[in-house]
Amino acid sequence: MEQHWTPRRVAILGASGLTGSGLAHQLSLADTVDEVVLFDLKHNVLAAHAIDMREAQIVAGRTRTRLTAGDLADVETHPPVDLVVFAASLPETPDGSREAFLEGNLGVMRALLPAITHLAGDAGLVFVLTNPADVLATCLAHEGAIDPARIFGYCLNDSIRFTAAVARELGVSPARVDALVVGEHGDGQVPVWSGIRLDGAPRALTTDERARIDADARGWFRRWSDLRPGRSSGWTTPLGSARTIAGLAADEPMPVAVWRTDADGSGAHVTLRAVVREGGVVPIPLDYLDDAERSAVDFASATIAEKARRASTLTRSGAGRD
Repeated sequence: MEQHWTPRRVAILGASGLTGSGLAHQLSLADTVDEVVLFDLKHNVLAAHAIDMREAQIVAGRTRTRLTAGDLADVETHPPVDLVVFAASLPETPDGSREAFLEGNLGVMRALLPAITHLAGDAGLVFVLTNPADVLATCLAHEGAIDPARIFGYCLNDSIRFTAAVARELGVSPARVDALVVGEHGDGQVPVWSGIRLDGAPRALTTDERARIDADARGWFRRWSDLRPGRSSGWTTPLGSARTIAGLAADEPMPVAVWRTDADGSGAHVTLRAVVREGGVVPIPLDYLDDAERSAVDFASATIAEKARRASTLTRSGAGRD
């Protein structure tokens, strides 16, 4: 019988930011992890976060998890961990393009690649939170020395937003809806219309209902950007990331950007339900998708691979830079 993956030690790169610190806080209160090692260039903020989180642990009565502030300058002195979380990111700009954001965060990833590689060691998994997580996970697979199956990306928010859109259309609580998005994060997302459940039972939708739900879900990013909040989804993503880690540890299939080899031999990280097996994150059989949804996933996989290839080419050549 396959033994469940159990992450005892977790390292978070980018732990002073909203997402990284939020995940550290969630893990520190879950009482399922022995140690969370925090890394960031902002040492003062990191130290303050660690103090605050330790005191929050006392309030919650959950003090099992040890919080350690690490130093990227001497990362080699830290032993490998079970899970490396890449959460470092450039600030999001409301009017910036996704392509420019990808190029900037690819530069951040490359700068941290030695630290990621060391901390992952020979067996650790790497969880990419930095957006676009699927494309960056693919870039990491191509540019690093880590087995692509040991890398996975955070993509639960697409399913959360799709669930919310379905609930709004049907006029029900989101707690009654089960809805899933696979494929690419963003424009290439693939809503699994065939799998929508209401109160556990299949719920067929009319063409008009689908159109309104699709417009609602795909319009999320523009609505958020129009608010110009100067922040990312700093509550949803950390909690969703903690939920993803807990689900995988419980052997529950979770929607993550997982490595998938295409028919032509190329590969990319595309969102599918996946589990941890033999030291890697692998997709479960695709029998929860209909033929059209499978074709859309194939297209999304090819799109992600091309975006990763183009981003790597541009940033290495210096093209596309201001």
